[in-house]
Amino acid sequence: MLSAATMTGAQVDEALEKARVLLEKRQPAAAFALLESLETGRAGQPPFDYLLGIAALDAGQVTRAIFALERVLEAEPSNALARAELARAYLAAGESESARQELERARVGGGIPEAAQAGIDRMLSTIGQLHALQRTQWRAYAELGLGYDTNVNNATGQGNIALPAFPGITFTLDPANLRRHDRYSMVGAGGSVRAPLAPDLVFSANLAASKAFNTSHAEFEVGTLDAQAGLAKTVGANVFSAALQVNGSWQGQDRFRVATGALGQWQHNLSSRDQMTVFVQAARLEYPSNRVRDADRWVVGAGYARAFDNALIGFASGYAGAESVRAAGVPHLGHELAGVRAGLQYEAAPRVALFANGSHEERRYGGDEPAFGVPRRDRQSSAAFGLHYTPAPGWRLTPQLSVTDNRSNVSLYAFRKVVASLMLRHDF
Repeated sequence: MLSAATMTGAQVDEALEKARVLLEKRQPAAAFALLESLETGRAGQPPFDYLLGIAALDAGQVTRAIFALERVLEAEPSNALARAELARAYLAAGESESARQELERARVGGGIPEAAQAGIDRMLSTIGQLHALQRTQWRAYAELGLGYDTNVNNATGQGNIALPAFPGITFTLDPANLRRHDRYSMVGAGGSVRAPLAPDLVFSANLAASKAFNTSHAEFEVGTLDAQAGLAKTVGANVFSAALQVNGSWQGQDRFRVATGALGQWQHNLSSRDQMTVFVQAARLEYPSNRVRDADRWVVGAGYARAFDNALIGFASGYAGAESVRAAGVPHLGHELAGVRAGLQYEAAPRVALFANGSHEERRYGGDEPAFGVPRRDRQSSAAFGLHYTPAPGWRLTPQLSVTDNRSNVSLYAFRKVVASLMLRHDF
C-alpha cells in the first residue's frame, strides 16, 4: 500500500534501486533476499532499512520488518511513511492497538502522499472493525420468501418401473408417490452472539429456524431448527474452532430427523486474499418415525477461498464421508459419500452482488436395494444462480434460481427439481 516512496539521487544506489524494482514487480522474497545479504554492513541507514522493512513485510518476515522500520524511526522520527509501514507490520503481527497509534501519529505528522493517506484511512477503518470484534456482539435477522418448486417431495416423475425381481412385469407407482409441484411461502428468523473471552479466544452461538408453507401439498412442508455453540482460538495466521451442533427437521406435522454432533475446523490465512480450511464433522442421526434409518455420519474435507480483487470472491471445497446405519440387516440404507462444491460472488454495483455456485456428490450404498437386486449408486448435481440487492442498510432482496438433478441406477430414487425463489431479509 505504502511502498511507493521516492528516493533522491543521493539516497539511491544500485542495490536499493534493484530492490525497489523487484518490489514494483511484486517479487518481495527476491528483494528481501537481496537486502538481507547486505544488512550487516548497512543496518542503520534509513533508506536501506526502509526498503528492507517493506520487502520483509511483503515476504512474510513480519518480525524482521518491525526491527528494520523501528531503526528508520530511531534515526528519522518524522518519517511518516516509515511510521505507516511500521503500523502495517504491527497489524500483521496482531498488535492492532500499536498499529492504530502509529497510524494516528503518521496522519498527524503530515507529508503523506494522497494515495498513502487513503491507505491509512482504510487501515484505521479495518482496525476499528477489529476492535469492534473484541466486544460482545448480538445479531438477529428475519426473512420472508416466495417461490415455486417443481418437485416439493423430491420424487421420481416416472410412473411405471420394472423390478428385476419380477422380470417381464411393469409396476405402476401410486400417484401419491410421484413428483409434485407447488407454490410456497416461507418465514425464517435467527440470532447469534459473539463474546471474546480473551484477545485470542472467542465464544459464539447461533440459533436459526425456518418454515415453508405449500399452497396445495401441506404434507410436504419442511421446517428446520438449528443451534450451534463453540469456541474459536486465533494463533497467528491460524484460527482453530470447535462447536456442538443440533439440527431438527419436520415434514408436514411430523418430526423427520434430529441430528446432534460436533464440528472441528482449522482455518489458515495464506495471505490477505487467500484462505484455506480443513474440517471434520460427526453427527448422530435419528428418525423418530422410522428408527431403522438411524445412523452415524462423519465427513472430512478441505476448502480454499480467494478474493481476486475488491469485487470478485471465489471458493472451492471437497469432502468425503459415510453414514453407517445402526440397525442390523439394512446395509442398503447406509452409504459412503464424496463431493465437491464451488462458487463465485461478484459485486457488479455498489448495491448489487451476483453469485453462482454448484456442487456434485456421489453416494455408494452398502447393500442390494430390495426388489432391485443391485447396490444403489446416486450422483447428485446442483447449481444456483442469483443476486443480492441491498436497497437500504440492513435489507437484502435475493432472487434465485436453483436446479437439482439426482441420477440413480435405481429408478425409484432418480429425480429432478427446479426452484425459483425471492427472499427478503432484514438484519438487526
